[in-house]
Formats: sequence, structure tokens, C-alpha cells
Amino acid sequence: MNKRIRKKQQKQREQRKQLEMKWLLDMANTIDAGIRAWQEAEQRRYVELYAEEIARRMGLVPKQ
Repeated sequence: MNKRIRKKQQKQREQRKQLEMKWLLDMANTIDAGIRAWQEAEQRRYVELYAEEIARRMGLVPKQ
């Protein structure tokens, strides 16, 4: 009987550990996606500012 209980408890611990690892992996993927979205937004913003500055220097946009 004890052997069966210990085996069941071991199985439960392994299942809990697998769930924890899955949760950690999901969190890491979510954080990574957020960071990538932020980086892409920053790159677009930089390109827009750079394009505005070049256009201003070429006299295509009036100075404000």
C-alpha cells in the first residue's frame, strides 16, 4: 500500500513540475513577444524621425 501511495505522489509531483515548466515557458514566450513588439515600434519611430530630419534638411518640410 505504501509503495502505491509513494508512486502516486511521485507521479503527482512530476505532473506539477511539468505544469510549472509549461507555465514558465509560456511566460517567457509572452515576454519575448512583448519585447519584440516594443523593439519593432521603436525601430519604426526611429525611421520616421530620421526620415523627417532628412526631409527637413533637404528643405522638403518647413521648419517649425
